[in-house]
Amino acid sequence: MSDCDSSCQPHQDHVRSSQFCEGWTDEGRRLKRREKNRVAAQKSRKRQTQRADQLHQTCELLEQRNRKLKREVDSLSEEQNLLTEALSAHEPFCPIMHCALAPCMQADSAAARPL
Repeated sequence: MSDCDSSCQPHQDHVRSSQFCEGWTDEGRRLKRREKNRVAAQKSRKRQTQRADQLHQTCELLEQRNRKLKREVDSLSEEQNLLTEALSAHEPFCPIMHCALAPCMQADSAAARPL
């Protein structure tokens, strides 16, 4: 080996070593970034699953409430029908209804008479 070769050898080793270190740090950064991305993706999927579960639970509660309200509407409609039937059966025999109509008729006929 010449003097030049021997003096260049440590320099070449240092260049190779620094290139190796740069490659290693680039690879390390890439792996670190991939790991960070993997963790972020897991968190995102977990939040998405929790949101879907929450929406499903809310949907179940709303469906249950809707069924309850429909039953209440049916019950109230049935009550309305019964009361309407009772009123219809009562009207022909109601003295108040007949008395209430008589003064109105008399007032109408009195208003129609010329003074």
